[in-house]
Amino acid sequence: MTDARVARVSGRGRFRTGAVVVAALLLHLITQAGMYLATPGFSLGRFRDYFVHDQLGYLAIVKNFSEGLFAAVEPDTETGANTYPRMYYEAIGLVARVTGWDPIVAWNVCGMAVQLVLVGLLAGILVGLSRRWWVGLIAPVPFMLGTFSRLTVTGWYTPLESHAVIWGPFGILHTLNGESVSLSLAAICLLSLGMLWLRPARPRTRVLLTTLISLVLGGLANVQTYSFIAAIYLLAFGLATWVILRGRHYVLAALSVVLIPVVFLAGPTVADAGGQLPALVFGLLPAVPGMIALIVRSRGAVLLYCVAVVLGASPQVVQTVVGLVTGDPFLAYRVASNTKLGVPLETGLISGLALIVPLIVILAAAIWRKRPLWGAYALGAALAWVMLGTNDIWGANAEPYRLYMDVFFLVAATILPIGVLVLTDLWSARAGQVQPDPSGAEADAVAPAPAVTGRSVPRWAVLVAALLCVGIATVSLTDWWVFYRSGIARALMVTDSPRDQALTELAQQSARTHPGTLVMVDSCIDPRVLKVTSGVPIAYYHLGMAWPTDYDAIATIVSARLSGAIDRDAAIEGNATQVLTDSDCGDDWGDRYADDLVEQSSLPYTQADGSSGTITLWGLE
Repeated sequence: MTDARVARVSGRGRFRTGAVVVAALLLHLITQAGMYLATPGFSLGRFRDYFVHDQLGYLAIVKNFSEGLFAAVEPDTETGANTYPRMYYEAIGLVARVTGWDPIVAWNVCGMAVQLVLVGLLAGILVGLSRRWWVGLIAPVPFMLGTFSRLTVTGWYTPLESHAVIWGPFGILHTLNGESVSLSLAAICLLSLGMLWLRPARPRTRVLLTTLISLVLGGLANVQTYSFIAAIYLLAFGLATWVILRGRHYVLAALSVVLIPVVFLAGPTVADAGGQLPALVFGLLPAVPGMIALIVRSRGAVLLYCVAVVLGASPQVVQTVVGLVTGDPFLAYRVASNTKLGVPLETGLISGLALIVPLIVILAAAIWRKRPLWGAYALGAALAWVMLGTNDIWGANAEPYRLYMDVFFLVAATILPIGVLVLTDLWSARAGQVQPDPSGAEADAVAPAPAVTGRSVPRWAVLVAALLCVGIATVSLTDWWVFYRSGIARALMVTDSPRDQALTELAQQSARTHPGTLVMVDSCIDPRVLKVTSGVPIAYYHLGMAWPTDYDAIATIVSARLSGAIDRDAAIEGNATQVLTDSDCGDDWGDRYADDLVEQSSLPYTQADGSSGTITLWGLE
């Protein structure tokens, strides 16, 4: 073949891959956001009305940053301290500030953009590994997998005790919040590491890029803690298992197995003595023998990557440790509130079937074909999943249901490339054929990989295994379909109605005339929405995110408001002496508290449905 012909063929291949990637991105947009096409008034300026309580708290951070408030404060009152991982919200706040976008627009655009990068990368990897363009089109599918909730509880998610739930990756991605972004970035890092070490690359380039990726992985602790923990557990257990399997270190394998019950037995003691963070670190104990062997094997290079991870995570870790040591009441509450959030064994097994069955197939193939990489992926993922999903049993008690879902997401995002490698190898293998170990020379900077002779597998068995995996995954997609058609999946908040505009204008007037004074609202006005539309300090707080300076007073104000009343003493103590009311509200604060309230300004409004009222700004004396 001439050089010109090679160039033409290569050009067509790149164009075809690019077209497939674009098609995969469009499919992801349709499957994850296409439901909004049927929602009247849809635009990027509409906020998804999907478990909005926490999301509106995060959006308040975005709003504050977009308006130049860069201090780490409780976002609603703009007082106190905030140790919550918030780097992403601060980043998109800066995006909104620089571009002039509304914070909601920045939230929607940035959240979906990161997802698209992940799907595009996965599609390109699948095309490259399979050498078949159409394989890239299945890149959006892992994010549609479900937990068989449609069959077990007739819904799209499985409720557990307390506020815990189990749902598929689509339920995580739909929020577009820091968790969805952090998990997407973690998956991008894991896929990038796989590409870097399983393909030819210069040693210096490999070390430099791996260090950079490790730094990014560590930085995810500043975005969303649980996704960072899930990624580190997956990586640690996967690498430790790989070095043990590849070197056939039977003693290390036995030691690692013995250390698993040690974690379950000693973990509660570690948690009691040191707290949640040391307990989570202790949970990595079974991976330590393999990681030490890997550090030795790499002549210290892996230690450099570990240091990079620690450096990336250090801002959030140091901030949290300082808060715990100094007795921050909010952090103490967070740790104490993590109760009854475990995943029952039966629920965990059923919910994870769409991934558990493929992992078993990959492990069986690894044993049959003598492929350490496949075995390390399957065993490492299983160990990380089990350890984090049961962390309430061994003492960490760090929202096991959330970590269960986070590992589910990361395995779903990374299993297809391994699956393609396995399927391609099994389908083309012949008995007695000698093939290089794909986890070898390119994955090992120390020693070349030996050739391996694996037993062939009958093609009918390969076909049955593939159809079994595809069939189970397909059944799990019914959860996504129920979600896609549900009202909650397509609901949008209206934050720019005439009523909202009147509230925003008067709240901002209050901030100009009484800077630093909190605004209190009646029970018919949503303080969370008013915060993100006006950006002024509000007499409200999010219990699970951060606490204001005058916590007791603000908590009393919030409680009184829910019962339709004003607690005057708490309002004065908490500096919440500016009050907004709606004449259409049954609280009737203007008449009930006429002796305490002095009218300052008012604005009428008429909604699109013809309802009307008057928003009044009062001063509390």
